[in-house]
Amino acid sequence: MTGILYATLIIGGVGLVLAVILSLASKFMAVPVDEKVEQVRACLPGANCGACGYSGCDGYAAAVAAGEAAPNLCTPGGADTAKQLSDLLGAEITVEKKFAFIKCNHGPDKAAREFSYNGAASCAAANLMYKGPLSCKFGCLGLGDCVNVCTYGALKIENGQVTVDKALCSGCGKCAAVCPKGIIEILPEKAKFAVACSNTQKGAVARKVCTAACIGCGKCVKLCPADAITVENNLAHIDAEKCIGCGECAAGCPTKCIINA
Repeated sequence: MTGILYATLIIGGVGLVLAVILSLASKFMAVPVDEKVEQVRACLPGANCGACGYSGCDGYAAAVAAGEAAPNLCTPGGADTAKQLSDLLGAEITVEKKFAFIKCNHGPDKAAREFSYNGAASCAAANLMYKGPLSCKFGCLGLGDCVNVCTYGALKIENGQVTVDKALCSGCGKCAAVCPKGIIEILPEKAKFAVACSNTQKGAVARKVCTAACIGCGKCVKLCPADAITVENNLAHIDAEKCIGCGECAAGCPTKCIINA
């Protein structure tokens, strides 16, 4: 009986000592919590999309709280989140809505098919097989990898090609990140016209594989009164910041690859 009593007292004593040690450790070794980081994090939508350039909302919150990142980089949160963060930080901030634009407009009758693809319903998978069944190796494969990652329901497949509902799109960039062709561009809301093509082949070759391809002729460059268009690698590009939305480029494009954004 005495042995059991001693054992109980020893175990109880050890437990008491450990409890005191843990209590002191939690007090003196605790990592201080930055309340500003938590306040910033509470304003973010929690999409963890990475559109801000950071690994997720936690990383972005820490950078904003430390003054290392602007408070208007959260694309999914948009103007509301930017306003909350600017009020929290005491800074005047503006944010412009963005949207995804598909740089391809081949449709069902403009780009020929070289073969029938019967593999996994994935653009990434189809792209591994000779860069897909389309004769244009720069074109949208229309198998919906971008649709699957869009959490806003802004993308859908119509006639074998992805389309974007600008009213629903947040411009988060998830779709652009998964597109194996790299043909999704995130444009500012002010963008009026854009080139719906990604083919960098020379004009005759590009036109041969798709009747809606940009042929790099440069006619749009000459027609633009705002010097907003350049042609590089046989492909035209419109600078949304310079574009005045006159539509001269779209009207004069011989292949009609310049469309309303």
